[in-house]
Amino acid sequence: MSELRFGGKGAIVTGGASGLGAAIAARLAREGARVVVADVDGPGAERVSRDIADRGGAARAVAMDVTRANEVESLVRVAEESGGLHVLVLSAAVETRSDLGETSDDAWQRVLDVNLKGPFLCMKYGIPAIERSGGGAVVALGSTLGAIGQPGYAAYCASKGALVNLCKQAAIEHAPAGVRVNVVSPSACDTGLFIRTAERSGDPEAIVRLVTSNVPMRRLGSADDVCEAVLFLASDASSYVSGTVLPLDGALAARRQ
Repeated sequence: MSELRFGGKGAIVTGGASGLGAAIAARLAREGARVVVADVDGPGAERVSRDIADRGGAARAVAMDVTRANEVESLVRVAEESGGLHVLVLSAAVETRSDLGETSDDAWQRVLDVNLKGPFLCMKYGIPAIERSGGGAVVALGSTLGAIGQPGYAAYCASKGALVNLCKQAAIEHAPAGVRVNVVSPSACDTGLFIRTAERSGDPEAIVRLVTSNVPMRRLGSADDVCEAVLFLASDASSYVSGTVLPLDGALAARRQ
């Protein structure tokens, strides 16, 4: 049996109670990581943690808000006390669907707080912990909409575009200490925010058909697609990769940039 990629390593996955975050947490645990499943949805985080444990993995749930510095600091402390932090996956995100002129102040602030301030706080407190553990990796979940515009997603596009530069800055600053920081930027996937938005439309199948018709590969991304990309960037297989953005979009952005 091959050696587990993350055996003996500690990981935090924010937004781990559902969607892509839950899938990533499960895959990290399957590969041997001790995973802290963090989410504002405490019962959801507990559910994911139990599922991981039932499959023989090691997981712990923490109910917390990534926009609150004291809660992020406590989250990191939990990981360190459990044996160190080596992998930090930033998956917590929200979106609001409105054009620039129709976006309320509250909606704008909420999206920027979760999607940008959250990663800032998680890296502020998480990266020093990774350094104390001997080095490791941060992987942020961005979006194709961080590189291209999309009518109706003003705040979301702005937050994901800014996230890219924030992560590049962190990669440069912490490279000497052995911490790598990268961004995986999926387009619409069969798990997570897109599916929840499609379901609220009243005709999710029509939304999926419309979106996939614009993707050169003619399909949605899958949770497995995202997990494989995240685990590659979090593992030693990408030991000289940092400050990059990995598009995961079936060639969508390639023809629009």
